[in-house]
Amino acid sequence: MDKDKQAYGRKLFLLESIPASFAGRSFFGSIMTAFALALGANEGQIGTLASVRRLAGFAQLFTNHFLEQIGSKRRLYYRVSGTSRTARLLVALLPTIPMAFVSNNVVWWLLFIMFIIGSADSMIVVLKKTWMSELTPPDIRGRYFGLRNIILGSFGMIVGYVGSLYVDHWEAAGRGMFGFQTFFAASAFLGFLSLAVMAITPEEPVEPKKQSLKTLLESFQIPFRDRAFAIWIAFHGCYSFATGFSGPFFSVYLLKQLQLPLATVAIYTAVGQIAGIALAGLWGALADRYGSKFVLVIVCVAKSIYPVMWIFATGVDTLGAILWLGFVHCIRGFNSGQHITVLNMALWLSPDDSRPIYLACESTVVSLMSAISPFLGGLLIQLIAGRQAEISILGWQYTLCAIHMLFLISAILRAASSLILIWVRSDSR
Repeated sequence: MDKDKQAYGRKLFLLESIPASFAGRSFFGSIMTAFALALGANEGQIGTLASVRRLAGFAQLFTNHFLEQIGSKRRLYYRVSGTSRTARLLVALLPTIPMAFVSNNVVWWLLFIMFIIGSADSMIVVLKKTWMSELTPPDIRGRYFGLRNIILGSFGMIVGYVGSLYVDHWEAAGRGMFGFQTFFAASAFLGFLSLAVMAITPEEPVEPKKQSLKTLLESFQIPFRDRAFAIWIAFHGCYSFATGFSGPFFSVYLLKQLQLPLATVAIYTAVGQIAGIALAGLWGALADRYGSKFVLVIVCVAKSIYPVMWIFATGVDTLGAILWLGFVHCIRGFNSGQHITVLNMALWLSPDDSRPIYLACESTVVSLMSAISPFLGGLLIQLIAGRQAEISILGWQYTLCAIHMLFLISAILRAASSLILIWVRSDSR
């Protein structure tokens, strides 16, 4: 593919990130957590909600197989993206279905639909990574992915904040469920716009292949026989387990423990997203100059401390408490560094001719580990609910509740899994 087509394709992927941010931010975040709570979900089901989406990552293993069968990234994207967007409309319609069986089990139906969405989205992730790698030379990937993260973060922040205000408006009017439904429906329709953008995005041709089931299963072993990539998978999987252990419960902590309005939660989420947007360019430039592993080490250190900082977030009743909660959310700015560097490292460590299966196996392991950890986190909270522990720091007494203990365990797991980076091959320039 010539350079002009590559540049044109990169511009289209930046344009596609706008509708993609609407579809993504609306259905995976504090608004979805609030929606599940409104349907009557408990902490265990909230953890399961995060788990099923990630468990659906197993579908990524078959992305390369379907790609070789169909022979076109664009045609496969249309099928899986269309499925994902349609399932999002079902989420909006779910509370209105009159069947008694559905009404009595609405949370579990939500989990089922989110599994379908997660399966389709996981295949989209592999497709996009492979597609973008064809369009982006290695020496500018850090800056390009940084720019794309800025766009995704900016529009995602707008969607999250405006959506929270919208839902809160209808909640105040006594029609909170209507607010959730119309917001989800509008976001799903906007997500369909990405199909139009991808229709004109250039792609490298894929030679259709007929692959037996035995050959397919054997291909799954290839990335794990590559020592450098296997170590990378081990790190990414363990770190994803550590972050997923507490990840879904930060919103629960704000909504239930601190009892903050959804709009206030959205403001703090926006603070974190602004920090991520502000730092994305820096992370990309540092990755291009010093290597992605160098940036990833910095990011992992900061994100290991992050859950501990939540223990001291007590609400918004004083100026000090407001500022502290804002500072805690600013640490989320390191997330953009993680997003850029893990993608760069995976692309750098995977060979061009086998990249789809390498990325699929990596993402599947990450999805599995990310699926198990929030489920276990939800179970742990239920098991130790009502228990408290007293700690003393420099003479200052503090009471830890169940969710605080979860945050502390997550911090320890993050720090321990970060040590695997020592054995990850460096991509320093």
